[in-house]
Amino acid sequence: MNTRILLAAVAVLAAAGCSGGSSNGGTPSGGTPTGVPSVSTSASTTPSASATPSPSPSLTPTFPTTIKATQTCATGSLSLSVGQGQGAAGTSYVSLVFTNTGSKPCTLYGYPGVSFLDAAGKQLGVPATHTGGAEGVVTLAPHGTANAQLGLPDTGNFSASGCQQATSSKLQVYPPGDYGALTISYAAAICTTAAGATSVTPVTPGSGA
Repeated sequence: MNTRILLAAVAVLAAAGCSGGSSNGGTPSGGTPTGVPSVSTSASTTPSASATPSPSPSLTPTFPTTIKATQTCATGSLSLSVGQGQGAAGTSYVSLVFTNTGSKPCTLYGYPGVSFLDAAGKQLGVPATHTGGAEGVVTLAPHGTANAQLGLPDTGNFSASGCQQATSSKLQVYPPGDYGALTISYAAAICTTAAGATSVTPVTPGSGA
């Protein structure tokens, strides 16, 4: 009787040991297998690309009238002459020709200053106004030339009071960038009023012929 009870107890204990879950490598009901790393299902966030600022638009370079050329042709190294004239729509044009009489290259930039004088050297009317053309540095080699176009309106285009005509004896020209004047004999019928003022362009290479 005692032997039967003992065998029955051993059988119960053995059955209980077989039915227990394994502590290693088991798969619990509804769980994730142990020993296998879990995978995160959250989507990785891709960092947004930083915005690249647009470059500032490049400015178109210009030739402001305040620019001064380097190695400017001084009045003492220039001679002045007047080229052959030509007419157009009530205005005649002549070339003011600057020649480099020096031994080294020099430059001119911008507008010359132009006035008409009477026989006594007194200025007639107003100086020539600036008009037309692009400004740029002009380099004159020794004996090289540059020119500006001088426009003289036809005095017949104006009334007597609107023109106040006079005849010049001399032409006084200040090369661009210099305070010394070149003066030559030049006779022309001009208006002395602002309405009938002469005009001049910036200097350009060559004699303008």
